[in-house]
Amino acid sequence: MPASASKIDIFNMALGFIGTRTIASASENTPEAIQCNLYWDRARRSALRDYPYSFALRREKLAARQPESVYAPRWQYAYGIPDGCLKVHALVNGRDRQAFCLESDAQGAVLLCNLSPCIALMTFDVEDVSRFDELFALAMARKLACLVAVPLLKNNQAKMQELEALYARAVPKSEGQDASERVEDKQPDSWLLARESW
Repeated sequence: MPASASKIDIFNMALGFIGTRTIASASENTPEAIQCNLYWDRARRSALRDYPYSFALRREKLAARQPESVYAPRWQYAYGIPDGCLKVHALVNGRDRQAFCLESDAQGAVLLCNLSPCIALMTFDVEDVSRFDELFALAMARKLACLVAVPLLKNNQAKMQELEALYARAVPKSEGQDASERVEDKQPDSWLLARESW
């Protein structure tokens, strides 16, 4: 199994995509190192949200909270979101996809659903670079390149669009991946409803 990419490897891949000089150390006092360090955490969290990479996935039993009355009658239960959670992909209590919604209340982020207890499949932030798989390391380098290109290239719009397209191609296509953190109830097929009314 190949060794995982280091932080400096990912920095230099990102800089290579941009076409600027690479760096020897993350602590260098150069524009390249400064910008890579500045955007590192944001790039990582953003890239992790874009796809359910297995190394960052966990199933967690969520802690119940008292649901506010404004959620009734649509949602019966409310749950807190664990620290470090970047995205909720699904509720996994049963075989069918369960409806849920993420909102916020006075205590912070809250997951609303009609399940009790509630087990969720979630992506968590992973700061340890040695846990990144090769697919994510490449996607992370491309995401970092998109972010640091703005200050390093000074409004080179064509290059920035090229980098965005490069990143989009690095993210695997997850079949049925939701565009938002919301799964709605299945609606009956309109054709079947029409047949039932005959």
